[in-house]
Amino acid sequence: MMDSAFFATPRQLQALKSLQKLLIKEIVRAERKIRRSKFILKTLESVAPEKIAQLNDRIEGYRHVAYIWRCFGDAIAFLFMDKFALKQTFFNTHNSNAKQDAGFLADKEGLCGEWMVMEEFLAKGIPALLSDLTNTIRHGDVCVMIGPDPHLIEVKTGTVDRRGRRQKNSIRQLTTFFKTDEAEGLRGLGKVRRVVHSDRESVYLDSLNECIRIAMKNGAAWRSPENGLYYIAISDGPIGFDEVFAELKLTRPAVFFLNEFKARRSWSPYYPFTLSICDREALFRFIWGDICLVVIYDLDVLRRLAESEGVKIDFQPPGSECAFELTRTGDEGRIGLGSLMFSRLAFDFTSPAWLLREAIGHYDRHKATANAQDVVVAELTTL
Repeated sequence: MMDSAFFATPRQLQALKSLQKLLIKEIVRAERKIRRSKFILKTLESVAPEKIAQLNDRIEGYRHVAYIWRCFGDAIAFLFMDKFALKQTFFNTHNSNAKQDAGFLADKEGLCGEWMVMEEFLAKGIPALLSDLTNTIRHGDVCVMIGPDPHLIEVKTGTVDRRGRRQKNSIRQLTTFFKTDEAEGLRGLGKVRRVVHSDRESVYLDSLNECIRIAMKNGAAWRSPENGLYYIAISDGPIGFDEVFAELKLTRPAVFFLNEFKARRSWSPYYPFTLSICDREALFRFIWGDICLVVIYDLDVLRRLAESEGVKIDFQPPGSECAFELTRTGDEGRIGLGSLMFSRLAFDFTSPAWLLREAIGHYDRHKATANAQDVVVAELTTL
């Protein structure tokens, strides 16, 4: 995240404008190819099933291309703004579901108006980004990037319909949250509050990139930047994960195959891989599947670490709102670390020990003021 006092230079603003032009051009190009392929598919009669399969694969390929270009749009947003704040722009404000994306950029009637608004901000020396050029920002049409929190603007011409009023209300709710650090009913919850992390987030991007660099040279590599945490990179040939698990002596592994999330276009709202992977060739090869990345964490290590802090940890079933809950001996209260927050160990390459320390810190601070029966989900209080 850039410092909140950051002011872009004219050269940087020009680069920002040029990059957005490029993203629009390439996203629209991919959308047109999707349309063309769908048209061909509809006109085919009595064609071999394999031909239909080929066209469907081609359509998915073009969708993937458009998604990847938006990953570079995400990189712009995450360079300027705080990743925990940006996460809020990915979800509905009335429930915990991801907000539907905007659809085809080429179909958007108001795109020219949005571009003009964005240009006006750039002309004043203020960095701004079209929201539809990202996978993450799904509220507003233009995002002004003058601090850690996104400033969302809805650009509308003519009469505002029910959908437009709903969008404005959502933006108003997010804006209030960013200004006051509190909100009532955000994402369908009760009162939520944003607080500062106790310590600076610990991430292991250096270890990740070293692992990738060695794998590109030797075919495969793994690194362990923290006890129980492993990064595996594969650039040439298969690897037997049963053998890896045996070598690493894992007892309760949580495994994240990062290529699968990229292929399913479900990386958001985490820190984009277009920023995490430093080497251009490595990034290109990861995008097209020539490099595979796996993150493994042994949950028993986290259990022992919690016990050393005088805390009992109870892991929740996959798909639960919480990844785990913490309790202290003699206390009735408990705190849960959200599954989205816990998954940052894989997608943001965050230290699991740091995540645990933050959860314990929030528990200790909260229990002095809250009812003993309260459950605090750390992902919602440390946005």
